Amino acid sequence: MIGVNYLKALRITCGAGLCLLISGCASLDRGRGDQPAEVAEPNSTLQAAPPIQPPPSVVNEIYAEIEGAVLAFGEALQLLEAGSSDAAERLLADSLAALDDLSARCRAIEGCDLDMALKAYQEVASLQTQVFHTNAQVAGEGGPLDAQPLPNDQNTSSPRVAQLNGTDLTELIAMNHYVRNALNGWLTWSRPLLMSTYENYQFMRSEMAPAFDAAGVPEALLFGILAVESGGRVHSFSRVGAAGPLQFMRATGSRYGLKTRGEFDERLDPARAAQASVDYLNDQLRQLDNSLEKVLAAYNSGENRLKRLNRKLDGADFWSSEFYYALPRDTRDYVPKVLAAAWLYLHPERFNLEFPAIDTELTEITLVHEMSLGEIAVCMGNEGPFNGWFRTLRNLNPRVKPEARVAVGETLQVPVTASLRYAQWCHDQDPDLLSRAAELYDATYGRGEDILPYVVQRGDTMGVIAQRHRCMSLPEIAAMNNIPAPRYPLRAGKTIKVPNC
Repeated sequence: MIGVNYLKALRITCGAGLCLLISGCASLDRGRGDQPAEVAEPNSTLQAAPPIQPPPSVVNEIYAEIEGAVLAFGEALQLLEAGSSDAAERLLADSLAALDDLSARCRAIEGCDLDMALKAYQEVASLQTQVFHTNAQVAGEGGPLDAQPLPNDQNTSSPRVAQLNGTDLTELIAMNHYVRNALNGWLTWSRPLLMSTYENYQFMRSEMAPAFDAAGVPEALLFGILAVESGGRVHSFSRVGAAGPLQFMRATGSRYGLKTRGEFDERLDPARAAQASVDYLNDQLRQLDNSLEKVLAAYNSGENRLKRLNRKLDGADFWSSEFYYALPRDTRDYVPKVLAAAWLYLHPERFNLEFPAIDTELTEITLVHEMSLGEIAVCMGNEGPFNGWFRTLRNLNPRVKPEARVAVGETLQVPVTASLRYAQWCHDQDPDLLSRAAELYDATYGRGEDILPYVVQRGDTMGVIAQRHRCMSLPEIAAMNNIPAPRYPLRAGKTIKVPNC
């Protein structure tokens, strides 16, 4: 455990003008979704800076440097943990000063998304919050946070949240103007997303629903969150770093047990993500008046923001004008969307909505050829799901990367209906089809004359690599190597593919 020196070192970061927690700048909440937190009014000098049109590489370089600054902050915390307080203090101050500078540069450049900088501040604020939460008692500075149980504490005496336990969720959903508007969206322009979410979820239901059932939280709420957050795509990554079917930010996911083990990010594990989500919901229900709407708002825009707003407005009703319009526009949209999707999951017939009957029985197949998930999806065709089998294969086998060919004799989890398609089309009945599928794989992941292997060197970032290979943008190179935004993590010695230019 880190003690008084840890807290002292963090206070020194005030010298960089960014003591996010101690001086009250922690209003940059660490949100869980894609929404930026509130920030102070920008410096008037920066507002006056005329926008310029930079080449894309300049903006990408700023993004990469922002990510580097956050990584440096994390490294500083590790140094503190190891007892190297002097080096850590310097690195903390340098990383925060770099974020100041990068934010100013981004704001002055047209086309630079300031959300990247805002989320970086939120990451730093969240890390500081966690440090104080863990160490305040050691430093003799205990406060209200010390009385709150940590998310993963095994507190068996705490009852399940009574408001949700065993309750028909439709009894809790206020059928007001906002929810009706969201219902209309789901039943018109967003109907394809609703239907694909339903199909994706049905194949994962046996993994995700038990956590909600055991906690007494309605399964329909899980479906509503899933529909809005990811559409039921396990490998969904937002541009600000949220990941997985339920879109956990890295720090929040870590608090709830979702770690990176080896090369696998557990935020992509449907079962573990569902457990983390229900734990988060129940924790927030205990702290936000058992108000489902307030908890969903916290899920989207940050728990600290909601706690402050709830205190400020003395527990006002979520739908009251003073509370509702104090939230960001995206959050005001998010809450009714989740509630409306959950309502439709329970009562589709009331709006003549018919979810398809899906055979969700699962089995395993043993590969008779070395193949990627994409090649298997190509040879299976799309008899069964209208959109083919690729998304289902990905969701049921989250640890298999799309560029990886699975060896002969290895097993994959698949629906029974898909196993029949595999046996019919992916053995040796049509060698030409298998050959054509392999050609598509080679064109996407192969190393032709236009693509070269590159061994990552110490100090390399994706921004630096993209600058050297300007015929392809940073996001394109990252996508080709399955490197998730916005952190674009690299490890020295790793071989990646780069364009030959």
